[in-house]
Amino acid sequence: MTMGVCLYLAIVAVGSCTLSASALSVLPESAVNTIDRGGIAVIPNFLSPSEVSRLRSDASNLYDDGNFIVDALAGYGAKAGAKDKASFESSKDRAVLPAYIPSQKKIGPFASNLGDVDGRRGLATTITALRSDLAKALDRPGLDTPDGGDNHEMSFTRFGPGAQLARHVDEHHEEVKGRTGWSRPTRRSISWLIYLNGEDWDANSDGGQLRTYERKFPSACSVGSRDGDLQLGWLTPTPNDPKERPVFLDGRRGGISGKCALYIDSNDGGRKVYLTKEFDSDPYLFLTSDFFIQNVLIKDHDLGARFHYLEQPKSKLTAYLGNDPGERVKDVAPHGGTLVAFDSVALPHEVLPTMERERWAASGWFHERQQSEPMGRQIIL
Repeated sequence: MTMGVCLYLAIVAVGSCTLSASALSVLPESAVNTIDRGGIAVIPNFLSPSEVSRLRSDASNLYDDGNFIVDALAGYGAKAGAKDKASFESSKDRAVLPAYIPSQKKIGPFASNLGDVDGRRGLATTITALRSDLAKALDRPGLDTPDGGDNHEMSFTRFGPGAQLARHVDEHHEEVKGRTGWSRPTRRSISWLIYLNGEDWDANSDGGQLRTYERKFPSACSVGSRDGDLQLGWLTPTPNDPKERPVFLDGRRGGISGKCALYIDSNDGGRKVYLTKEFDSDPYLFLTSDFFIQNVLIKDHDLGARFHYLEQPKSKLTAYLGNDPGERVKDVAPHGGTLVAFDSVALPHEVLPTMERERWAASGWFHERQQSEPMGRQIIL
């Protein structure tokens, strides 16, 4: 791996708890607290207009020269979600300029000598500072020590006119990924974007907003993961327990992959309070709904009634039952220079359609190590 690649790959990670604002170099303390409790941090003017213009010009030139990769993840126009290959137009989809291409295990064009190298290095320096702030301010040890080519992700992104992304979360528990769940050494921990659109971008007429689904009440404790166990859902507040409680999935009961149980933190945060007995991940975590977890797995009726998935598996049943009433919609306009950051596990989101313009951003994910593969019996899905 070349020094140039290491420079770009060394820019991305995250990690500890409360910290005085004076100790953070680029991120306000309030933003850290928002991320820690499951919300989206929005920092306008994180980059100056001149920096935004320079990076957008570089991204646009590299796109025009054919260096972007169309990932076909976004839908567009009347065919959104249908993926009609006969009518597919790459210019209307999402395209990326990555620093690293994991599937090919090679350097991506973002980390190459193409285009405005100094401009992208300046961005990399800023992202390094962002990563360091988060590494110090969140309780996620080890995120500030990248150790491989695909450990972290960074790219330019372009949404063509009409492109959108359906609701999703950026990371899932290993046990809901099927046979690939334990195959990677790291997982996404923090999602971030810096918008690179022009100053005249009007969200009302140009679209492209990031729509997030925050909780109506902030989490009572840190979201995302606990001792490597990723969050799967929530217990909503009640008059007797007015706290929004994240629910975590222990997918390694007895060191066996596929043997699971759900738990929350105790009030003092010192122990795990299990909500369920052991159950098999397959089929219980697949093609199910809030209703199934509420009424079958969680035996305490009052607690069960409070459970909601972070993101329910897609099915006709979940479409019929609708979204979690404990959520609220928050839209973020993609104004140039604005930074957004949020927990990759805990915050469902989507990208609303752009109208007639291209939507530009620098984006990426800060990774941390995921749990090692259980040594016991492994269930192959």
